[in-house]
Amino acid sequence: MLRFEYMPSDFHPLFLFLGEGPDLAALAKLLRRFAEHPRPVAVRECIPGATSRDALMLTPADNEFGMRDLGGSFAWKLTDWQAERIAERIELLTPPENKSGSEILEIGSDGEIPVKVSRGEFTDDFLISRR
Repeated sequence: MLRFEYMPSDFHPLFLFLGEGPDLAALAKLLRRFAEHPRPVAVRECIPGATSRDALMLTPADNEFGMRDLGGSFAWKLTDWQAERIAERIELLTPPENKSGSEILEIGSDGEIPVKVSRGEFTDDFLISRR
């Protein structure tokens, strides 16, 4: 099950995605579909079984890029090219022989929240029943 949530911090806030290979492959596939047809999509609704306490929309970039806090909900603002490159990086975590690993994803835009995609580094209940 793909889990994702904003992890607030005074110094290093982070938006965290957790899952196993198939979960991360589903996220990469969503990013590739978005790259082909950029339009706003709710991540939780597009990936069966995904869970989060935070609303997250994948949206075409406007004058901002990267993960943005909209005051209670989040938007991951990407161009089609950025979505393709991020999908490629996430797919590197999905092969069965990779038991764990992570990627920090940033566009390099002022004010964006870094995104961490992690496989096998947290327990299955993290972001669900723990915190």
